[in-house]
Amino acid sequence: MVRTPAARVRQIFRLAALALGMTLLILLALDRWYPGNLQPRSRARLVVDAAGHPLRSFADEEGVWRYETSAAQVSPLYLQALINYEDRWFYKHWGVNPLSLLRAAGQWLRSGKIVSGGSTLTMQIARIRYHLGSDIFGKLQQIMRALQLEFHFSKQEILTYYLNHAPFGGTLEGVEAASRSYFGYSAQNLTLAQAALLAVLPQAPSRYRPDRYPARAEQQRNKVLDRLVIFGSITPTAATDAKMESVAATTPRLAMVAPLLARRLKQTYPDSALISSFIDRDLQQRLEQIARDSVYLIPERASLAIMVMEHETGKVVGYVGSADMLDANRFGHVDMVVAKRSPGSTLKPFIYGLALDGGLIHSESLLMDVPLSFSDYRPHNFNGGFSGPVSVSRALKESLNIPAVQVLEQLGPGQFYARMQTAGAGLLLPPGAQPNLSLALGGVSTSLEHLVGLYSTLANGGEALKPRLTPDDPVQRTKLLSGGAAWIVRNLLYRPTDEADFIPDLAVKTGTSYGNRDAWALGVTDNHTLGVWVGSPDNAAMVGHFGNFTAIPILHTVVSVLPRTNHRAHPRPETVTSQSICWPGGRPTSTLCDEIHHSWILDQTIPQTMMSTVGQSPLIPTPELSLRISRDTGLRTTLGCLEDDLVRIIPIWPAPLQNWIKLAWRNKVRIPALDPRCNLNDGLLTESPVQIVGIQDHDRIKRHASTLAQPRLSVDAVGGQPNWYWFLNDELLTETGNHLNLLLPNPGEYQLSVSDQAGMSDSVRFVVEQEPFNLVNEVEKSL
Repeated sequence: MVRTPAARVRQIFRLAALALGMTLLILLALDRWYPGNLQPRSRARLVVDAAGHPLRSFADEEGVWRYETSAAQVSPLYLQALINYEDRWFYKHWGVNPLSLLRAAGQWLRSGKIVSGGSTLTMQIARIRYHLGSDIFGKLQQIMRALQLEFHFSKQEILTYYLNHAPFGGTLEGVEAASRSYFGYSAQNLTLAQAALLAVLPQAPSRYRPDRYPARAEQQRNKVLDRLVIFGSITPTAATDAKMESVAATTPRLAMVAPLLARRLKQTYPDSALISSFIDRDLQQRLEQIARDSVYLIPERASLAIMVMEHETGKVVGYVGSADMLDANRFGHVDMVVAKRSPGSTLKPFIYGLALDGGLIHSESLLMDVPLSFSDYRPHNFNGGFSGPVSVSRALKESLNIPAVQVLEQLGPGQFYARMQTAGAGLLLPPGAQPNLSLALGGVSTSLEHLVGLYSTLANGGEALKPRLTPDDPVQRTKLLSGGAAWIVRNLLYRPTDEADFIPDLAVKTGTSYGNRDAWALGVTDNHTLGVWVGSPDNAAMVGHFGNFTAIPILHTVVSVLPRTNHRAHPRPETVTSQSICWPGGRPTSTLCDEIHHSWILDQTIPQTMMSTVGQSPLIPTPELSLRISRDTGLRTTLGCLEDDLVRIIPIWPAPLQNWIKLAWRNKVRIPALDPRCNLNDGLLTESPVQIVGIQDHDRIKRHASTLAQPRLSVDAVGGQPNWYWFLNDELLTETGNHLNLLLPNPGEYQLSVSDQAGMSDSVRFVVEQEPFNLVNEVEKSL
């Protein structure tokens, strides 16, 4: 049967349609069996400062540095150079440019080698994504995959994948990682010359690396610039100017600013490739330099930490977690900003602040810095010795321990602990412990970060502000103190400095933990709250180091480099007034006044003096005593004893202070004896004072040349009520009787004190001579 030409043409069309249909079915099957995707590879992680500059970067699990970006975040100059040099028809083809492939094939046939690949950007992405070769079979696979990708993804998605995965030499992938590593800043800020260089670098990243082969890199860069001129993308003048720019690329390096903060944020935000912080880069680098310079002033195994936070926003603008992260000898990998440590005396301002709000004290309330027993707790001062009667202001400024414990006992340690925890103090009690009086002296643990948040209370009208590390952290404020109490406490903590010209209104509190393991300094300036910690991460003692000696100098240096800002007024709240008050009563001035003090008063509340600890019941419980005095003898009478008498009110100092005040103010002098005409059994019984006998104040003890026997000091406590507690230079001794037989200590100055169960106390100071005499029971009076 002879077919007509028309029939043959129809048969050819049918066969072609069948072939096309079979091809489409095969392609669809292959697309189903080998689906295409542009799933990003695992990303490197980047933590940036407030301006978007890198603080620290972290490679992916394969050690590749790749920072996520998009076309909108890359310089238009780079996109222009990339598209015009690599694939001018990128936005017009379907993944394959037939003309480019034919040109490449002709060059190959003529020269016998590959001159140009003819690959589009989509084909290059297929090669990168699926690890395809560059031989003929590899090119066919690239073509198939490119068509597949173009079918499933938009041009923008394809371009974004290239921007993030193109190779740029070594372990660098993506234009953002390349720009930051070679030039030190984001690809958003590339110059024309740099954009041209990065556009060509993925063609042979190892051969054209600008840090290793700058001449080759420059040659290829100029080739791109010439191509851009030919295509009319840039002017010849722009190309000439760009060629004058040297290839000044640095060896890829890791950013290492605020490294411990960056590590912390990486762990906090595991799904984020780019993590922003509030770090002020210039300030941070200065703080890190201060830390490096300070290591020569602290023990060999010690470290330090610094945090700086803005008052109003809670933004943490400075964060130094250790002296040097790379110093293993100082445990530099341990972030001491968040480490739990004993806060020493740094919680005392909040004891006094809450007591002010509770109406227990004013700024000049009379407190007792004498040997006191609080049930089974007997604190002592850090520097040894006692000061006798002290005001709240002096007790806080000098960080005296016993007055702080006295106030905390009145406030209640449980209530104090609860209020502090509500404000975000992060206090951690020892296992099985309940809140107790040791809170005042650091018998708990917390972190530098929590303390900085607490101290912001003094600058924020009594509101504690939780430190914020990233823009994702919400602003959290918690009321801890009234505005008036916060103002008074901050005012009391102001201290003059030698750098007063550039450290205005600096309020400071120091702290030292038991055994000199932690040295603290917390500060409040016009605009910042800051803290410094110095110590050994392994909890070793630092002999001779404490807050006022070790941490304060570092704090002052930190304050000196803070950003200069306009002075912020710290106005006194209307709830705070100034008034003169009297000691011992603590009330406004009157005839019952032994000493006048000028005090800050909160809410017009003027409480009277606390006469004893909570567990004691003093015989005279108030600072004023009403007596009946005989007109003829001046002696004390009892009710109904004599008709010719009068009522006299006298000021009374607390019983524990009796041996620490002027003789004329003591009860035994101020309270007259009972008139013998009255019934002696009805008379007022005054507390029996305690007195140390066997040694007198300012005695000097020397050795005797004729004996080598070690001398003993034998003294007695006369008066008082058992038990008696003996202290040598503020250290509690084991003896609890009224007789003390003490091996004489080494040469030096000493204070011996005794306190009875009722709080009555006495003390004497003496000197053990340094001359190499043998000891005798000889006491030579000083002139």
